[in-house]
Amino acid sequence: MTTHWLIEFTDELMRITDDLDQTRAAEFVRKVYEAGRDAGRQEAVEGQEHSGW
Repeated sequence: MTTHWLIEFTDELMRITDDLDQTRAAEFVRKVYEAGRDAGRQEAVEGQEHSGW
């Protein structure tokens, strides 16, 4: 069974840090994911607006 992306990256973040518990690590991973998703959407919109470049 494939591990859900949030669990996978939360576990990885906890392995490389000393002071994050699971809740804080998951909140950070989700925040980064959402920021990346929003940035990707914005880039797609900008790409459509500037398709003549």
